[in-house]
Amino acid sequence: MSTFVNDLPVRVGGAGSAVTSVVDSSGNLNVSLLKTEIKSDLASDATYKAVDAMKKKAIHTAQSYDEFKNFVACAEQKPLDRGEMESLKQQKGSWSQQKTRSELSKKRSKKLSKKNANLKLSLSFPTSPPDTSMKFDRDYRRHCPTLPLKLRYLSLCTSSICPKIWSTEIDVSILGSIIDTLVHCILEGGERDFVVGWMKGLKGCGRFKLNVCFLDDGQVKGVEKIVEFIVEGGGEYVDIAKELREEFK
Repeated sequence: MSTFVNDLPVRVGGAGSAVTSVVDSSGNLNVSLLKTEIKSDLASDATYKAVDAMKKKAIHTAQSYDEFKNFVACAEQKPLDRGEMESLKQQKGSWSQQKTRSELSKKRSKKLSKKNANLKLSLSFPTSPPDTSMKFDRDYRRHCPTLPLKLRYLSLCTSSICPKIWSTEIDVSILGSIIDTLVHCILEGGERDFVVGWMKGLKGCGRFKLNVCFLDDGQVKGVEKIVEFIVEGGGEYVDIAKELREEFK
């Protein structure tokens, strides 16, 4: 705070502070100190006026005491001009572009990881048929995430495994999945005897008739497509198809 001592302007500090005069003992004026004092006093006065004006305004608009305090805390802030607003818009656009590039990079990395995972599964694909239902289920779920891989695995196993590994029961999810795979086989131009062999093998599994009741609508339609495909073979295939249609009801 500035005051006067013997008609000379001085700076009075807090408790224990020295009294500093803008005029030294030789009578020279300390211009730098005087400017600092004037600047400080003007800033304090401007802050006081801004805060006071904001309090008078906020008392009528604030919805709560916290909002009132926030208004007062922003009393000396100035609104952005047009140039600053344009600059912020450009920065926002840049952030959006960076975010888009980052998202694309993540998608590419995820796609590459999935591709590498499928390649790894392909390299470790089983080379011999399973001798238990547990091994079939493990290999089928682990190495056959797609219909082409499922078809490849069924070709490895052949339908001869059905009465051996599912003599007690075949899980309805496995049954339905094999039907979906056989439909895929037909669409890919697979052999009729291969499809017939698997359909005959399935009906020889444990609790087959019970699990057929739990096939979903898509799988029921799949059975009908398979039967129609077998009928197209003519001759003895017609009788086989008729028998299978009855078994898969």
